[in-house]
Amino acid sequence: MPEPGLPAAQRAPALVFAGFLLLVAASGAVLFVEKVGLGAAEVREFYLGSEARFTSPRSLVGLLEVAVPHLVAVPLVLFAVIHVVAAAGRLGPRSLGWLAGASFAVALAGVAAGFGVRYLAPWLAWGKVVAFVGLEAVLVAWAALLAAAAWPRPVTASGPGRGGPEPGDQPRRGLEPALGVDQQRLGPGVGGEPEAALTALDHHRLG
Repeated sequence: MPEPGLPAAQRAPALVFAGFLLLVAASGAVLFVEKVGLGAAEVREFYLGSEARFTSPRSLVGLLEVAVPHLVAVPLVLFAVIHVVAAAGRLGPRSLGWLAGASFAVALAGVAAGFGVRYLAPWLAWGKVVAFVGLEAVLVAWAALLAAAAWPRPVTASGPGRGGPEPGDQPRRGLEPALGVDQQRLGPGVGGEPEAALTALDHHRLG
């Protein structure tokens, strides 16, 4: 069974992809904190408006302008990274499915929470904060899994060059030439040498 991981030709692109995921997570965190804020009260003011800051509530067009690109870009990124990690085989099927489902769930919740705060209930601002933190966490997790899949496995002590048997040194059973009739020993000799006494088989020797 092959060792889990990516082929050598795919390791560098996977590491670059992991770096981009970390860059997206970091830039998204900066934008969210600077533009919206991390507290639920700040999120409510962002979507419902604030008289103190002289901001008006978000319009439907403004919400859609943010939601539509996210609904396209985020699922594509998750779809790609999930397939790469699954192909590497570093994560079991159950864990992979759980993490994939959680990733899509928090991404969709983050988009829907903005509409919920604006048109349903202001307390859903907490859902927006939780969804954003969850999306940041899964992006970092996928980046770490990509890096682990791209990192080459260390050579074990029994492998080539570490004192273990080389492939050519393995015993070949059944490939040794069969002994001739005259070379077969019929009993133990002295000192491991063939017996000097002639047996009945010696009469069949040719020369």
